[in-house]
Amino acid sequence: MTTQNSSAPKQTLSRLLGLYRAEWLDNQLYELFTEPTYFGELTTNRPCILIGGRGTGKTTVLKGLSYQGQYVLQNRDPARLAEMPFIGLYYRVNTNRVTAFQGSELTEERWIAYFAHYINLIFCQLVLDFVGWYEEQTGQHIDLSLAELKTISVALAMQPATSIADLADAVEDSLVDFEAAINTVSDAKPLKLSMQAAPIDLLTAALLEKSPLIGKQFFFLIDEYENFTDYQQRVVNTIIKHSSSPYTFKVGVRELGLRQRATLAAHEQLTHPADYARIPLLDVLKGSKFKKFAQSVVETRVRKAYPDIDPALLAMPLLLPELSEMDEADALTEPSQIEDIFSQLTEASTSELAVAKSMRVGELMFLRYWASAPGRGSILECLRDWIANNETWRVRMVNHFHASLFTIRKGKTGFRKYYVGWETFLTLSNGNIRYLIELVHTAFLRHLDEALEPPAPVSAAVQTRAAQEVGSKNLAELEGLSVEGARLTKLLLSLGRIFQVLAAEAAGHAPEVNQFALRSSSSADIEKRAADLINHAVMHQAIVRHAGSKPLDETDTREFDYSLHPVFAPLFVFSYRRKRKLSLEASDVLGMVENHRETIRRVLRTSNRPEMDGLPDQLNLFGGFYEEH
Repeated sequence: MTTQNSSAPKQTLSRLLGLYRAEWLDNQLYELFTEPTYFGELTTNRPCILIGGRGTGKTTVLKGLSYQGQYVLQNRDPARLAEMPFIGLYYRVNTNRVTAFQGSELTEERWIAYFAHYINLIFCQLVLDFVGWYEEQTGQHIDLSLAELKTISVALAMQPATSIADLADAVEDSLVDFEAAINTVSDAKPLKLSMQAAPIDLLTAALLEKSPLIGKQFFFLIDEYENFTDYQQRVVNTIIKHSSSPYTFKVGVRELGLRQRATLAAHEQLTHPADYARIPLLDVLKGSKFKKFAQSVVETRVRKAYPDIDPALLAMPLLLPELSEMDEADALTEPSQIEDIFSQLTEASTSELAVAKSMRVGELMFLRYWASAPGRGSILECLRDWIANNETWRVRMVNHFHASLFTIRKGKTGFRKYYVGWETFLTLSNGNIRYLIELVHTAFLRHLDEALEPPAPVSAAVQTRAAQEVGSKNLAELEGLSVEGARLTKLLLSLGRIFQVLAAEAAGHAPEVNQFALRSSSSADIEKRAADLINHAVMHQAIVRHAGSKPLDETDTREFDYSLHPVFAPLFVFSYRRKRKLSLEASDVLGMVENHRETIRRVLRTSNRPEMDGLPDQLNLFGGFYEEH
């Protein structure tokens, strides 16, 4: 199917696939919501902490739990609100707000008191916002007695309210006044503060005794928990640990973002599983579970973009077809390379030449790859061994053929490796639904640029180019993610170059080296600085960590193996499959951001590799980073 004007399909796809961040979707978020397999665990009365990097679906799930989300998922039927067993109250931690509660003008103890009062106001406002919304949707009024209103008002250090609406207005005014006063807190008179969690307990308990809400529970849905400072995490940890039956917590936090498990009480910790259920998203949504969930998410959006096409024709495996490794070798190999192989077989017998001519291009290129390593003999000797020991060579190809693909076009322009197929895109995303949607969206846009629409399959070249673009875009975005962004970018550019050269110069070496582990350092300071940098990279999905063989301590980088996030593999051209690892020192990690050219050369020399001169085409944008001055 072709079209002369692809602007309309592009706009539709961008509306459904391009808005891959939950913050951009507004009401579409709920219409496109796909329930993950762990969703049921979140609907219990037990506190839960969702742990995952940006793009793993934390915000989407938490907003799906909110009363606004549940209402849309229940087809906006007010009558069904009574069936909702919980009332989800979504709160995103705003760095601009919470960082105001720190400074040398007050002791930490005093800041804790101010912040606890602020949290009381925030959470009470969320509850009262729901009450107003509920009354508006259902026409049912929820009333509190004057005695209850007075008790709650006094607990909030406010004048007694005369109605719920009055209480809601008073809380909003108090919150605005308090935020305005906090910046000059050292110069102002001492503010009247509420006791931590007391007003929340009183308000939620009173409301859940009223007939429309009897039997329900409030869920405080806290997103981006990592934005709280350390003492603020201790404050909220305390509320979570001692939360009363009217409410519980569902928290979204980046990996390593839960920096504090302590509460405000000495020697008291927020512990799993006693106090909360820990839900690491990459673990609970991996393998077939992620595949099923991801395919549902993506295909739901694509089908909305093409409602007139048979849904069966819009299946992702059909639109993003795979490319076998043997076919890929055919596509990567130039005729002159095959001519060069046969030019080295002039002394072969007629029968040997017949075997060579019957071989696939990929098999011939594998012979060349194997013969290129020192001590393995000429291509003719390898051919003769192939004929004599064919089964040995078949096993050898199983173990090394994928690695050989990276060497076919080393130093050449154009594609040096293809990254193709729905299964490949799933692996590149590594459980990150945002990356996956971005990969599919970019591939479809490039597909439309060629005046093709689904159900025409996306070509291998377009898929690969899309994967490179997504890797490049996310690398460029790292610099703006945090104060460490520029250092993270340098670290990835250095590691990417190292793994790219290791892949292109694989002959005679262990294949598919694309991970690293840290050796112990003689300097505690260097080890700590390197660990901080790596942990920051993990938190921002630049680097992925994998559990090592020793018992886990999340604070010790030596307990883990590391790799670049697979989404960067097409940009640098190395294998996205978890295989073999490189051993690095902490000083190497720091060197990659402080003296990257010398460090790259040193690491490659240690691995008996030369540093190649030519960059893959898609890395020319970053050429200045690698150039000598």
